[in-house]
Amino acid sequence: MKLRFPLLSLLLVSMPSFSADESGNFQVRDMIGIGLAYQSVEADLRATAGDLPEVEVDLDDLGIKDEDLSWAIEGRWRFKPRWALVGLAYQFSQDGNQSVKRDFNFDGKDFQAGASVDTELSIDTYILDVMYSAYRSPRTEILVGGGIHAIDLEASIKGRAFVGETEREAATGSSDLLAPLPNLRAQAYYKINDNWDLGVSVGWLSANAGDYDGGFIYLHPRVTWGGGESWALSLGYQYVNIDITQEKSSTRENEFNMDFQGPTLLLDYRF
Repeated sequence: MKLRFPLLSLLLVSMPSFSADESGNFQVRDMIGIGLAYQSVEADLRATAGDLPEVEVDLDDLGIKDEDLSWAIEGRWRFKPRWALVGLAYQFSQDGNQSVKRDFNFDGKDFQAGASVDTELSIDTYILDVMYSAYRSPRTEILVGGGIHAIDLEASIKGRAFVGETEREAATGSSDLLAPLPNLRAQAYYKINDNWDLGVSVGWLSANAGDYDGGFIYLHPRVTWGGGESWALSLGYQYVNIDITQEKSSTRENEFNMDFQGPTLLLDYRF
C-alpha cells in the first residue's frame, strides 16, 4: 500500500459531530479526521489513439487486484454560521502482471494475446464542496451545496507490443487524467443521543466540462460514536460510480468507467 499525501488532501470533509447553536438547534462542528478506506474497484479503461479500434480493458484483463486499503483524510471548516467548506481525499493504488488473453490496444500500442504485461494504476480522489445549512432542528441538520469531485488517474501498461508492423519488446502505453468534475452535494445528520449520531452524504452530476464528458454518483452513509468532547470515531460505507471520457485531441481519447465501494473508518478531532 502506497501512502501519498498530495497537497490537495489538506482540504478536508466532515463527519457528524454535533453542537448546539444559539437557537438550541444542533449543527455539525469543525473537525479534522484521518483514517482508512478499504475499496473494491471495478474499472474499464480505454486510451484510443489514431485509427486503432476502441477497445476497453478491465482490471482482471491486466492482473490487477480489485481491492485496496488506503489512507483517507477529511475535515470541515464552518466559516459562517450557515456556510461550511468540506472535503475528502483518498487513494487507490495497485499494480499487476499477467499474460493477456485477448488482443487490445492502449495509447497507440497493440498488445497481442499471450503477451506478458506489467500494469500500474493509481487513482487519487479529492472532494471539495461549499455547503449551506438549509435545515436545522434539535436533532437534525441538512446541508446542500456543490463543488469539485476531482479524479487524478495514472495508468501504465508495459510489455511486448506492436506499433504498426514493428514489434517492440518493451513498449509502454500510458495514460493520465486529472478530471475536476463539478458536482451537486447534500448531507444530512441525525443525533440519536449524546454519544451516537447518523450521517449520509450524496452527490450527483452529469455534465460536460471542457474536454471532459462525464458523470458520477456518490453515496456515503455512516454512524459515529463520540466518546468525549473532542474525539469521535465513525464507521461508514462508500459507493462511487464515475464515467469519464476525455477528448485529448482529434485523434486521442481516453475513457474510464469505475465503481468504488467499501467501508471507511475515521478518527476525528472536533474543535
